[in-house]
Amino acid sequence: MSTSNRSRLGKRATGFDAIIGQQRQIRMLAAALQKKEVPHAMLFTGEAGIGKKTTAIHFAMACNCGHPMPMAGGFVFSGSVNPCGECRPCRKIASGNHPDVYHIQPPGATIKIEQIRTLCSALSLRPHEALLRIVLLSDAHLMNAEAGNALLKVLEEPPEKTVFILTAPEAADILPTIVSRCRHLRFNPIPEDQLEAYLVEKRGMPPENAMIIASMANGSIGRALSICDDDWILLHRRRVIEQMEIIFRKPAGRDLHFAEMLAQDRKKLRFSLEIMKSWLRDLAVSRYFPEKVCNRDIRSRLAALSRTVDMDGLIEKTDAVWQAERAITANANARLAIEAMMMRLSE
Repeated sequence: MSTSNRSRLGKRATGFDAIIGQQRQIRMLAAALQKKEVPHAMLFTGEAGIGKKTTAIHFAMACNCGHPMPMAGGFVFSGSVNPCGECRPCRKIASGNHPDVYHIQPPGATIKIEQIRTLCSALSLRPHEALLRIVLLSDAHLMNAEAGNALLKVLEEPPEKTVFILTAPEAADILPTIVSRCRHLRFNPIPEDQLEAYLVEKRGMPPENAMIIASMANGSIGRALSICDDDWILLHRRRVIEQMEIIFRKPAGRDLHFAEMLAQDRKKLRFSLEIMKSWLRDLAVSRYFPEKVCNRDIRSRLAALSRTVDMDGLIEKTDAVWQAERAITANANARLAIEAMMMRLSE
């Protein structure tokens, strides 16, 4: 199998300690390693960007590490099961160059049967050098029916010294017969305070920016890092929130200008709608539970505005944003969808 089909994840390998917000899952994996009871197939489910693939890569390293270390971070195990990240197997797995670690992912809309057949052909041979051969099947819910049935046959009679790790948003999205042959680990959204601390301590971000980005990330470290990489997002967030405040305070004015600004760039539009939903949610929460608002940097402004807002009308306006998002996801005309949304917001 070509290196393009092998994993290219986890370039900065520092062991299980680098994975935040998934302590229960790491504890279960470490216990399986310590007891030498690694299941032949596992299913990692959860939202995108919360560490499923990263955990799979670190687990592959732990299975093959030449110099495993004790666990840190409050984990208590008698043995050393934490990958060192420095030995030859760890470095090869982290760089995506290990011949016995395979990464299957959809080249387009689906994972095709040809990919599974190629994998099966490779797995029919002995491992080159791994103690445990690892197959990471990303977005397993995108397997077409033929690919799913082909994988099922392999899982029914798994090759020796081979571990399959499937990732998907939900177990219900995968054939039940496949799920039944996997040990299921559900990954959780990362707590906001842990994301915020990571951005400050590991990425060197100013605390005020880290607080904003953590609130926008919805528990996803992948999403938080993508926001960090786009300098315009924090400025754009401020503009969107200011415009929403204007809409809620004035009877008419620059609504169509705001719609034009939103619709200009689909990438910005996606984030704009997320910002608007978060702000509307906080506006509803602020009146009764001000300590639970996500946009903590504007808490006082939210509190002042929430006292003047009709809650029934706020529900209608929130629904307008959700409807616009659904229409755009379904490939409706973005400009028309946003203008319709703005008319409802201005009512």
